[in-house]
Amino acid sequence: MTSTSPTRLRQLIAVVAIVAVAWNLIGNLVLPGVWYVPANMAVAGGLLVFARWAGLGWDDLGLEWRWVGRGLVIGMGVALLIAAVIAIGVAIPSFRTFFDSDDVATATSGERWYTALVRIPVGTAVFEEVLFRSVLLGALLGLTSVKRAVVISAAAFGLWHVVPGWEAGQGNAAWEVAGLIVITVMITTVAGVGFALLRMWSNSIVAPILAHIATNSFAYVGAVVVLDLVD
Repeated sequence: MTSTSPTRLRQLIAVVAIVAVAWNLIGNLVLPGVWYVPANMAVAGGLLVFARWAGLGWDDLGLEWRWVGRGLVIGMGVALLIAAVIAIGVAIPSFRTFFDSDDVATATSGERWYTALVRIPVGTAVFEEVLFRSVLLGALLGLTSVKRAVVISAAAFGLWHVVPGWEAGQGNAAWEVAGLIVITVMITTVAGVGFALLRMWSNSIVAPILAHIATNSFAYVGAVVVLDLVD
């Protein structure tokens, strides 16, 4: 960990919290879809600039060049495991209902390609890994224990999904929406722990980025495949 002022780290964490809350609402409820990727990249870049100002080095942020190879190897290995699990789920008829998605069903072919190859990998995975596993986790590691830093960053990642969970539940009864939100937060918190551990194991955010892309994009592709199988 690069030597830096605890005060600046606390300021950085406060900025991350404010940006996360504000941007979660803006990105999910206000931002036009066409701006999703560039706007998220702009926010990620701004957070990295502020993190550097706070004194975090590239190594602290999981962005040190010398660890990219290790991140690629570990990330690709995990991505292959995720791909295998999703493929098994698609292959078993009783599991295919887990891949049901109105968004996938109503999307055009071009929209599906864009979502799987650009929107999810860049606008979601890269952005969220910079936010939670690079900047937030990097700042927390400079202030508290590894265990606490992982738990806090994972919990923040879980809460980040409250609005998406609420959106996904629209049209259902209030208790069903509440249940969906709770389940979504729990699952993404666990995922946040896994991504944080990958980041620390590899010393690079490349590994959790690849695992995150695999989780989201492969699941999306699985939903497309299931639709084709049903048709």
